[in-house]
Amino acid sequence: MNLEVSRVNKLTSRNSGTMNLSGYEDLGVSLLKKENSEVSKRSRYLNPNSTIWPMGYGLVTSVYKYKHKKRIVNHNQFDGLPEELMLYIFKMLDKPTLIKCAFVCKEWKRITYDESLWHSLNIPCRRMSLMTLDNILRRNVRFLSISHSNIYVDNGHLFETLLPKLQYLDVSAVYINVQILNSLLNQCSNLVKLSLENCRLNQACCQNIERNTKLKVLNLSSTRGLDICGLKSIISLKNLEELNVSWAQMSDDDVHFLISNMIPTIKCLNISGFLKQIADYDLISLTRRCPQLIELDISDNLAITSDSLDCILQNQPNLKVLSMSRCYNI
Repeated sequence: MNLEVSRVNKLTSRNSGTMNLSGYEDLGVSLLKKENSEVSKRSRYLNPNSTIWPMGYGLVTSVYKYKHKKRIVNHNQFDGLPEELMLYIFKMLDKPTLIKCAFVCKEWKRITYDESLWHSLNIPCRRMSLMTLDNILRRNVRFLSISHSNIYVDNGHLFETLLPKLQYLDVSAVYINVQILNSLLNQCSNLVKLSLENCRLNQACCQNIERNTKLKVLNLSSTRGLDICGLKSIISLKNLEELNVSWAQMSDDDVHFLISNMIPTIKCLNISGFLKQIADYDLISLTRRCPQLIELDISDNLAITSDSLDCILQNQPNLKVLSMSRCYNI
């Protein structure tokens, strides 16, 4: 047995590429088929699950896979669009969606902050912080309506940014502190229309309203805090054409002062809801002082009689609308 094994070792030690093992099949020895080295190596790359792995082939195969892996490139179709077209697309979106688009990338944030997209903003019946409202106004909003909203203060923040482009402001029935409202009006200088319905005012607020010399429409219905000092600022607005002070909480002296010193060029006036505070002599002096009235509302004034009505019809040739509902003494 040892002699046969020694013969096999001598045959395998030769440098010949082939070995003649005939006659040794009974010992369990067979000739392995010669494989092409390049083909076998390539097969190892193509079949990574092969169990025959020389040392180091696992690392080489992973590098091979990494180099030949197809990389997926995401092409953003919006990158090739001009900015004018992007603005046109963003104008179709509502404001909540537009705010979400600002978080996509820096380029979209710059485009979504364009003031042409924030030309008009209507956000009624919302609860927002004062800082949020300040950030909105910094986008050069021209038409802003926040009626019936709740503005709460965070960390004593006040309005500090000037708003020279704001022209239309509606703060009707907004739950807001007088100091905050005063800071908001302090930043406005070119208002054309202003509505402060059901808000509390003070003398400083009226003085800030006076700074808007281009103001044409002013709504002060159901307001509180108006006095003679504040009314002096209101009647100094020479370009004012429409004034609404219906149901405003004022004393008798304040009401008489307002009517007797009304702006002569006023065209639309609403003085309804004063019950017994306005008498006939107030309306007679009003009609003689303001000959350009087109609309006049004197509803819910119980002390008015037919004498003042005759004076109105005689001295107001341009009057087109006269409302006197619930004037039971006429």
